Amino acid sequence: MAELPSASREGNALRTADLLGAFSLASDLALGMHTEHGARSCYIGMHIAQEMELPLDQRTDLFYAELLKDAGCTTYTSQLASSWLVDELVAKRDLQFFRNARNPLDIASWLMKYVAAGASLPTRANHILDFLVKGRAFMKEGFENTCLVASRIAQRLGMPQSVQDALMQVFEQWDGHGMPYGNKKGAIPVISRIVLVTSFLEVFHRVEGRDAAMHVAQARRNKAFDPSVVDAFLSVARKESFWRGLEEERVWDSVLSMEPEQSPYQYMGEEKLTDVTLALADYADLKSPFLAGRSRRIADLADRIARRMGLNESQVTTIYQAALVHDIGIVAVPSFVLNKFPETLTEAEREQVRLHPYHSERILSKVPALVAIIPLVAAHHERMDGSGYYRGVQGSQIPVGARIIALADRFDELTHDSPGSPAREIDQAVEVMRQEVGARFSTDVFQALTDELSGVDRSHRQRTRQQEWPAGLTDREVEVLRLIAKGLNRRQVANALFIAEGTVRSHLEHVYSKIGVSSRATATLFAVEHGLLA
Repeated sequence: MAELPSASREGNALRTADLLGAFSLASDLALGMHTEHGARSCYIGMHIAQEMELPLDQRTDLFYAELLKDAGCTTYTSQLASSWLVDELVAKRDLQFFRNARNPLDIASWLMKYVAAGASLPTRANHILDFLVKGRAFMKEGFENTCLVASRIAQRLGMPQSVQDALMQVFEQWDGHGMPYGNKKGAIPVISRIVLVTSFLEVFHRVEGRDAAMHVAQARRNKAFDPSVVDAFLSVARKESFWRGLEEERVWDSVLSMEPEQSPYQYMGEEKLTDVTLALADYADLKSPFLAGRSRRIADLADRIARRMGLNESQVTTIYQAALVHDIGIVAVPSFVLNKFPETLTEAEREQVRLHPYHSERILSKVPALVAIIPLVAAHHERMDGSGYYRGVQGSQIPVGARIIALADRFDELTHDSPGSPAREIDQAVEVMRQEVGARFSTDVFQALTDELSGVDRSHRQRTRQQEWPAGLTDREVEVLRLIAKGLNRRQVANALFIAEGTVRSHLEHVYSKIGVSSRATATLFAVEHGLLA
């Protein structure tokens, strides 16, 4: 189609670009990129689209695809960290943007620099050999999972099918050497072809300047890059105004002005705000198998505590939404750090963890409609005695919503497995927290938690079977799905359930077929979306 119906703003409608801007910034941090990588890529892409004279519908799709291009990037970082035994963000960025995958010497150099760096020689040898043997299939799986989750996030945010389809192929290359499917030339949507090019152009321009961006475009023309996209960029690059706009300190303002005014997706209803916070929550929780489903659980408990304390409906809603996104900033912390035992963290790694509320605050500030929840999110690791982080405020300086989220967060931490700390029974967790009241938690919030727990029949507090599971899953299939979502491989699942590995494979095939997915990542996301990881 050449024209799109115009969007109109009704009442307190939310601007979609603001919400996608939060996703884009979160993805920048989750990839270990400079902030506004996604925004600057979008700026370049929209100029290219104009030069190519793409029709309005494709320019609209490109705008949203650029901002969501990395919305699945948290999906595979934990596997990368386990395989490489190193900060996977730094290693992946170098491999993806600055190494030639077709040059064995370049890959060998990358392997020696990153994989299991600092580990014993036998460990290094094993991990390097594993990458040499399985590396391509491993990376293909990673890119496929990333694309599938990004596409699913786009669907949940109300993006059209054309955007969802484009996100499935943003890592494909013109000459067919891309991933995950090896498509080439016209088989790749033009939106995907532009997104690939702009990602590289932004990185090379940021690191080495204008000449480097033009050089990489020319060097990869008719190879990884669509020649028509490269030619359009080189034409645009002759304009000084293009570079000035790209190099502005706040390029985001320019990007917002580039959203096609006729887009029917320009606004979404205020009632969609909780759906957006749910999407951000799930995106963050895919960062580690220990986190899957965690933000939803904490939000549910925070909601119940707030109601138990007699807060009004507006306050409860704000606390629930804040609890959903309280850990969105955790995406800036490498999975390699998140999956380590706490006592093994270096001081620098501890500081990375301590800064995640600050990153949450930055991400959420992109969305004016979320202004009320930001103080709660920023303060959820503060303590009553002032020993918390990241500002070190105390007592009444901590909003009541933040105190509720802090308590719910701690309760979930204690009652679920985390690195080096198996889950405790509920009564044991409450006793641990009782000792922390006063210094860490406020008395009134803790009392509301204990009242809430005592008001729930014990049978409902246990992890029990459910008579009917979504998509017709059986009890055993749900057990397998839960263990897969925790990061266990088939052999580990078999050992945990005392069944054969072949039986696990059969169960997984049935699970994937029933829920309509094709990967571990999307199966995990399904489990999170349907509350199967309580």
